[in-house]
Amino acid sequence: MESILEKEQRFIKDFNEIGDAFDQYAYLIELSCLLPPLPEELKTDKNVVAGCQSTVWLDIHIDGGVFNFASDSNTLIIKGVLYILQELFNGQPAAEVAAANLSFLHETAIMDTFESSRQKGIGHVIAQLRREAAAKK
Repeated sequence: MESILEKEQRFIKDFNEIGDAFDQYAYLIELSCLLPPLPEELKTDKNVVAGCQSTVWLDIHIDGGVFNFASDSNTLIIKGVLYILQELFNGQPAAEVAAANLSFLHETAIMDTFESSRQKGIGHVIAQLRREAAAKK
């Protein structure tokens, strides 16, 4: 199985081959279409990530030390980010998710297209995923 770092490096390479931030942004929107919708019954206040400009829901499960989560958002661009996070984290050991230090958004031009409040919101999503993984590893 590919590690989080190996998967992340593949995404970094793919995005950097695309070119400028605008094209990367468009690709992120394409990826958003691959994110399975979260069932409505899981879109609860309990599953909302605090501190996000967009509404983001996370349904996190750790079974036998293996981390998995489903997610959704009310914005396409964040759905694209959530898709990437699911690809990086799902099926990985919870301890590795808890320790993950992602550099993807900073090693591509995509972060330059986000306003600071959106950047902070993505940081809140990643922090919550890592916290939950650490609490249940």
